[in-house]
Amino acid sequence: MIHSGYSRSSTLELLKFSDDLPSLPDRFVKIQKVVQDPNSDAGDLASVIRSDQATTAMILKFANSPAYNPTHTPVGELSAAIARIGLRETVHIATAMSLMYGMILPTGMANIRCFWGHAFAVAMVCEKMAHAVDPDQKRCSHERAFMTGLLHDIGRAALGMRVDFTYFERETGHLHQDALIQAEEEIYGVNHAEAGMQLLRLWLFPDDIFTAVGEHHRPDSTHFLGSICYQANLFCNTHLSDRIPFDAVHDAVQQAIIEHPFDLSVFAD
Repeated sequence: MIHSGYSRSSTLELLKFSDDLPSLPDRFVKIQKVVQDPNSDAGDLASVIRSDQATTAMILKFANSPAYNPTHTPVGELSAAIARIGLRETVHIATAMSLMYGMILPTGMANIRCFWGHAFAVAMVCEKMAHAVDPDQKRCSHERAFMTGLLHDIGRAALGMRVDFTYFERETGHLHQDALIQAEEEIYGVNHAEAGMQLLRLWLFPDDIFTAVGEHHRPDSTHFLGSICYQANLFCNTHLSDRIPFDAVHDAVQQAIIEHPFDLSVFAD
């Protein structure tokens, strides 16, 4: 055991009882309200997005990329970009951007982009895996699969913001899979999956999402979303670079899936 000055009990206290517990970014909450309102439309979403220059620019960049613009016809209006990309994909991009710029992680912007770029990639793969395994959404909604992937590493953010400001500068900031879990448990007595589950529970997320986040490093998880997230995270760590620019994640994921089709037998009952 590394003598780090942290213990399981002290880490849990910092995560659970802090008066300045990290909160969800305001723009994230506004986007979710639009999504959950049956009377909302693309115009309502555009109003939320338009309040943030970086997100607006990213939506336009996606809309003008080869993946969405095969005819090389540029668009410069947000409404036209949303129409081209589609409402669902726009929500996904805007949600990820709201977290990237709304949660102040104690590290450089390059590391923050990599962190949320990986989260965005896992979210995309989670959704695509859920669609392949459960096309009729009998076991989970595909949107919940996306959200689970997007938030699967939120415990790392919690550890960095509330427990150890040097988290992302330590080796923990660059490790993956079992090596990361082992290092976190040695240093803090708690791993980021458990920390993320606790944070999402305090944020009143649905049980299936915070349970899946808590189990996303368990290959033997019997929780459907947890199993999906484990496989999606493994896929991204195996087949994607962890330094992909955010705006390149979509194309990189699509290409990785073409080159390495999902092995759906791992989800067999």
